[in-house]
Formats: sequence, C-alpha cells, structure tokens
Amino acid sequence: MILRISLTIVALLALVLFANSCSSSPPAAPSQSAADGVTDDVEQPSEMAAVSAGEFIQSGDMSAPRVQHAAVNLPDGRVLVMGGKAPNFGTSHNTTIHGSAEIYDPASGTWTETGYMNIERYTMPVGLLNDGRVIAAGGRGVLTHALDDVDLWDPATGTWTAVASLNTARDEVSGVVLEDGRFFVSGGTNRDYGHIITSEVYDPESDTWTETAPMSVKRGLHTTTLLSDGRVLVVGGGKFDGPYMKSAEIWDPVADSWTATAEMNISRASHTATLLGDGRVLIVGGRGKRNNSEIYDPAADTWTRTPDLAEPRANHTAVLMADGRVMVAGGVGNRSSVDVYDPESDTWTQVADLLESRFFHVATVLENGTVMVAGGNGKEALLSGTELFSP
Repeated sequence: MILRISLTIVALLALVLFANSCSSSPPAAPSQSAADGVTDDVEQPSEMAAVSAGEFIQSGDMSAPRVQHAAVNLPDGRVLVMGGKAPNFGTSHNTTIHGSAEIYDPASGTWTETGYMNIERYTMPVGLLNDGRVIAAGGRGVLTHALDDVDLWDPATGTWTAVASLNTARDEVSGVVLEDGRFFVSGGTNRDYGHIITSEVYDPESDTWTETAPMSVKRGLHTTTLLSDGRVLVVGGGKFDGPYMKSAEIWDPVADSWTATAEMNISRASHTATLLGDGRVLIVGGRGKRNNSEIYDPAADTWTRTPDLAEPRANHTAVLMADGRVMVAGGVGNRSSVDVYDPESDTWTQVADLLESRFFHVATVLENGTVMVAGGNGKEALLSGTELFSP
C-alpha cells in the first residue's frame, strides 16, 4: 500500500513538471551580438569606429632605402623622389649617396626608376617649376660638403640636365617656387658647416641665379614658406645641438627686401612649417625636444601658441590634408605616432601609428587625399618602405 502511494506521488510530480515546461515559452535563440558576447542594451564600438580616424597600409617599396631625400608631386598625380642616403658598409662613411630618382604611381602602388641626377646628393631644396620640370639645387654630396650643382628633371624625357650653378654652395635648406615661376633659396649650411646669410633666385627662362638682398642673420635648419600674398616667410634655424633661433623674417620678391617679423614664442630648428588654408602658418616641433607648436598670422604679425603635442618632434614631416587639417608624422627618436591638427577647433588628435617608426622621411598628399610616407631612418635600419594613410 505504501509503495503504491509513493509511485503515485512520483507520477504526479512528473506530470506537474511536464506541464510547467510546456506552458513556459522556450528561450529565444541568442542574437549574433549576444552570441559574440555583446548585449543589445549596451552600445559597443564597432570596428569602423576604432579606426575612424584612418589607418596606415603598406604600399610598394622603393628600389633602395633612402633618408634625407626629397619628394615632389607631379602634375599627373605621381610623385618623384630623388637623392638621399642609403647604407653601404663598403664605403669610408658607411653610406651611399643616391643620384638616382624614382616615381611612385598611386594607381598601381609601384615605384619606377627614372633618370639619374648628374651628381649624388641629399638634404637639397627641390621644387616643381611652372613648366612641369623639377629642380634640385645644392645639397650635400659624396665628399660630405655642400654643393653648388643644380639639375633639372624633364618629365617628357625622364632625364636630368645640369644647369647654372648656385652662387653659393648650400645644403640643409628648403626652397620655394615663386608666383612668377622663379625658384628661391636662402641660407643653409656651407662646405665648412657654417651657416649662410645670403639668398638667391633661379630664373628658368634665362638659366641664371641672381643674389637677392641678404637676410638679417645667418640661418640653417630653418623653414621657407611661400605665403598666400606671394612673399616668403623664413623661420628659426640653428645648429644641430643649439643654440636655436626665435626670429623670423619675410622676403618681398617685388621689392627684394626683408622685413623682420614678431619673434616666435619658442626657439626652433629642424621644425616644420605648413601654410594653412586661411593664410596663416603652423610651426611644429624642432630640435631640443620641442613638443609644442604655434601659428603665425602674417596679417596681424603675431604668433599664437596652440595646444602641445603628445610628444616632441624634430625632423618629422607635416602635410596639409585635403580637409584643411595638418598631419604630423614620425620624428627623431624613432617616433611612430601621428598627430593631426584641426585649425578650426585648435586641437591635436592622435591617429593611427605609422607601421614603421621613422624620421628624415618624406610625406606628401596624393590627388585622392591619401597621405604617402616613404623612406626615412627606421628603428633598426634605413627604410625603403612606403605607407599610405586615408583620412
């Protein structure tokens, strides 16, 4: 009797459990997000959001490593790179000086060698002339002294032609193509590593260099910027180990005269200068662990400090992107970090790192807005690699 009651109770309990299971809704299948460990009630950053500021991708390598070389955007959208140094342990200075040049084609991501310059050189001023030819003037050569040699590259033939020499051998200087088509250089370092006070301008029509009025002081490791009104701003300078200069001055090509401007807030050499869309000039970094920047307003003749960068930069690159912001990349100390300055909000934003840390490299903006970075001194060796950044 007792056994029969016990079996009845067990059967009743089984029926109750079965009824409850039938009346309950079955658990919903987990969504793909839940299955991946992401719940719907918490907004998760997507992969696109994580790289919304852009990222660097690898592109084709140059034919050889290059450092302290130069780059020029060609009218057809390609980029010409020339000169520079490369490792060579069979020479007395353990380096090779390039006389070669090569062209980057953004459509294919490949490099093609072009004509050889008439002399090997690095740290030279270059520019795109109005007729499409490219000028490379001076620089430092295989004997490690400044050059007065000048070459012109013709895109129609892919060849370099030696033209009239500089009046003064010089390197460690930038040059600018003036609105009238002439090419202007000022200051630099001479054969004895002393700084130069003179300036000169090249006329491609007459193939002549003409000395202009001298600057107020000798300068090397400075920057040269063509302003929106056609004048030329020269900023800072100094020796590798200092002292560095705060002074700046403007050359008027019409009057052939120099005018001193207000001084920078910080002394600088091996910095960068970038002309902004509104006509002001952004100066960034410099030797001596400068992690700061400032803007020169030529209309008001004033310097204004901007927020500091995350880390110091010197011998880095700075380019004006298509959207009006300025990208600053790399620098001495094997920086791989990249900062972008927004002049509208006066803010710096760190974006994706370079794939390889580098300094003494080149950077330029391609026709589609992509930033190309090539060569430079890497963490373990001189580099031949190219990286592309799409904002």
